Amino acid sequence: MFKKILVPVNPLKDDEDVVKTATELAKQLGARIHMVTIVTADDTNEALEKRRGAIDKYAEMGRMQGVETSHELLDIRCKAEEIPKKTVDMSKDYDMIVMGHYKFEKIYRFIRQSTAQDLINMASCPVVVIPEEREKSR
Repeated sequence: MFKKILVPVNPLKDDEDVVKTATELAKQLGARIHMVTIVTADDTNEALEKRRGAIDKYAEMGRMQGVETSHELLDIRCKAEEIPKKTVDMSKDYDMIVMGHYKFEKIYRFIRQSTAQDLINMASCPVVVIPEEREKSR
């Protein structure tokens, strides 16, 4: 049932624990994973290079665990608030999304939801969210 897992990552937040969780889940389910990071309009060249290096490293982590892993850096320079919609559009070919969730200041949450909340509301497949607290406690 869950054979194709989409893993949107934000290397600027260090999603290594999200990748580890997604990889372990994929191993248990016999699934393959596709990792993606989206370049935003606000990204500097330094951020772009960090994304590029991290997504390559994350994909290699999955492969080293014996999981069929592909990856993609989408240099579409969208606004940050467009990322959930872009991710939902990609997720139509997947059985599950595994992603991280980070806490934001109250004022930010007042203005808009987190990407994870948006995906939970918009995605047509299950969304597994790895909370920041869990990542730190590992």
